[in-house]
Amino acid sequence: MTLEQLQYFCAAAQLGSFSKAAENVHISQPSLSVAMRKLEMEFGLTLFQSNRKGAVLTEAGRVFFQDAQNILQQADLAYTHMRQFSQKDRAEIRLAYTASMADAYIPRLLKAFLANEGQDCCIYSDEMPSDQIAQGLREGRFDLGIGSQIPPDPELEQIPLQYQRFCLLIPEKDDPKCYSSVKDLCDNPLICYRKDYPMYRQLTAMFDQMGIQPHIIHYAYSEGAIAHLVEQELGIACVAQTEGLENYRVKICYPEWLRGGRYIYLMRHRTRVLTQAAQQLQKRILNIEEEKEK
Repeated sequence: MTLEQLQYFCAAAQLGSFSKAAENVHISQPSLSVAMRKLEMEFGLTLFQSNRKGAVLTEAGRVFFQDAQNILQQADLAYTHMRQFSQKDRAEIRLAYTASMADAYIPRLLKAFLANEGQDCCIYSDEMPSDQIAQGLREGRFDLGIGSQIPPDPELEQIPLQYQRFCLLIPEKDDPKCYSSVKDLCDNPLICYRKDYPMYRQLTAMFDQMGIQPHIIHYAYSEGAIAHLVEQELGIACVAQTEGLENYRVKICYPEWLRGGRYIYLMRHRTRVLTQAAQQLQKRILNIEEEKEK
């Protein structure tokens, strides 16, 4: 079994056609067919069966497809790691983070890192929801992730970085005393996080514990986006207190009934080896938080 055979197999499995797969990997169809026959002979199993639609995976083929994809992803990652050790290339780091960390934390972190340990590094960064960060880490698309807590995952490690307490955002003209009870939350339209965000899950669980059902009228992707909507007096919002909220034309309140908060985590794959450059960035992230605690 070779990497080329795995590449040909995955192409055929994804496209459902030997001819399309051969075109995709730039070889002749007979050559691809021979490679697939050799693979089946090695295992003593049939991986494809033909029908009117083309080449369809057997049960064994479907299982092997998942394994083959994982092997190719690991091979790509190994190639990237080794290439980054070459003096001819700048070390690359792939970092993903949530929008709540994008305005202040990430720029400050990267400025300090690139000025010191990371002078020879090239950083590729992506801003996305925490669940998507986790998926990217599983697939090997990212080295490190920074975001909200996700459900426990055997593949991923989550290291707490900072705690952000919950606060209430209200229009600038409003009196905070008008929101002194949890009933006031239900009497006003609520702007909330998107339903596919961990913060939405955490807040709705908190509302359930309180026995209330707020009137949600808008779902947004970040604290900044939510604050903009509150500025326009479209509603109020329960959010995690992040850097920069004080720059919006809103009032930040801490009513007695609103308790709790969220942790921001450094996320990484448990078994995948980080490049030296990614290890240096990880060390800086953790050192920053240790210094804050002192």
